[in-house]
Amino acid sequence: MTFASLVFPAIVALLCLAVSAAIASRDPWYREHLKRHGHRFEAIDGLRGFLAVGVLCAHTMTTRGFYLDGVWATTSRVHVAMGESAVTLFFMITGFLFWRHVIRGNGGFDTSAFYKARIRRLVPMYAVSVAFALFVVAALSGFRLRVDLFTLLHQLREWVSFGFIPTGELNGVKDAHIVNAVYWTLAWEWSFYLALPLLALFARGWGFALLVAVAVFFGTQAPVSLAFVGGALAAEASERGWLQAHLSRNWMAPVPIAAIGVALTFETAYHPVSVALLFVAFLFFAAGNTLGGLLTTRAAKLLGAVSYSFYLTHCIVLFIAFRLVEGTIGVANLSPERHWLVAALAATVTTALSAITYRRVEYPFIASRVPRAVAAFEPAGAASAARHS
Repeated sequence: MTFASLVFPAIVALLCLAVSAAIASRDPWYREHLKRHGHRFEAIDGLRGFLAVGVLCAHTMTTRGFYLDGVWATTSRVHVAMGESAVTLFFMITGFLFWRHVIRGNGGFDTSAFYKARIRRLVPMYAVSVAFALFVVAALSGFRLRVDLFTLLHQLREWVSFGFIPTGELNGVKDAHIVNAVYWTLAWEWSFYLALPLLALFARGWGFALLVAVAVFFGTQAPVSLAFVGGALAAEASERGWLQAHLSRNWMAPVPIAAIGVALTFETAYHPVSVALLFVAFLFFAAGNTLGGLLTTRAAKLLGAVSYSFYLTHCIVLFIAFRLVEGTIGVANLSPERHWLVAALAATVTTALSAITYRRVEYPFIASRVPRAVAAFEPAGAASAARHS
C-alpha cells in the first residue's frame, strides 16, 4: 500500500462530503431531518457513508480493469481491500444492531415484526435500484427483445433474488452483471436475518458461547461471516458497558484508523486476521468514537443517512459515466488521474441522487405509521425520526 493509492479515494470522499454538506445546509427538509436524527450510535451512522464511498472507490478500479483487461477485477490490492473492508464493517454494523435487539428482548423475539420491518426498510430501494439497472440494460439492448420471452424471464429471476442468484447475461447483454455488482452482499444480509430468530434462542448464558464457537468454526470456511460474529460480540460488550468508558475518547481515534490501515495491507480483507483488525476498529465506533467529531458532522450524518441508496446506485452511475467515456475517447486512453476524475464526478452525482431517493423512496416507508413492535426493529435514528414525523 502506498500513500498515493489513498489520495484519490480521499479526494472522492471529500467531494461526497462537500455535496452532502451543501444539501444539509440548503435543503430545509434535510436540515430538520438531521436535527432529530440523533441517537446513541451516531458514530456508526456517520461511518456508513464513508463505507459506501469506500465500495465506490473499489468499483472505480474494477471498472478500470474491465475496460483495460476485459475482466471485472483489479490488480490494485489496496483498493480491493478497501471495498472488502467496507463490506465487512457493514456486516459488523448489521450484526451489532440486530444482536443488540436480541439482547434487549430478554429471550423474546417477535419474528413477524422483525421481518416486516426489514422488508419495509430494504425492499423499496432495492426495487428502485433494480428498475434503474434494468433500464440501463434495456438501453444497451436498444430497447428490443433479443432473446425469447422464456429466456428473458429466466434471466430476470437473478435480478429480483436479492443476490441469492448471481446476476449474469440479460437480454443479450453479456456483461449486464457489472451494471450493478453489489447485490451479492444483500444475500449475506438476508441470510443473517433468516437465521436470527433461531440464533436468538442461544442468546443467553453458555448458549451464546456455544453459538460463537460454532460460528467461528464455520467462519474459517467463509471468513466474511465472521463479521456478523464480530458485530454480535461488540453488541454484548456494549450492552454490558465495557466499551464506552475509554474507547469513545477523542485521543483514542488513531487506534481504529491504524487498525483499518493495517487491514488494508492484507491480500483480502476477508482474511481472519484482517477481520479481527476491523473488529478492533469497530469496537471504537460502537463505543461512540467519532474520530474527533468527523462522524457527527452534518455532512457525515447526511451521507450516512443516504448510504443504502448510495450503495445501491453507485455502480449504476459509475457504469453510465464510464460508458459515456468509452463512447467518446475510450476508457483505456484515460490516465489514472482522469479515470479518478470521472469517478469523482460519478460520486458527486450518486450523492445527490441518493439524497433524492432516500427522501422519496426510503423515508416514506421508514416514517409511515407502523405498530410499535415493527418500529422497534428500525434503525434507531430512523425510528426516532419516524416518531417525530
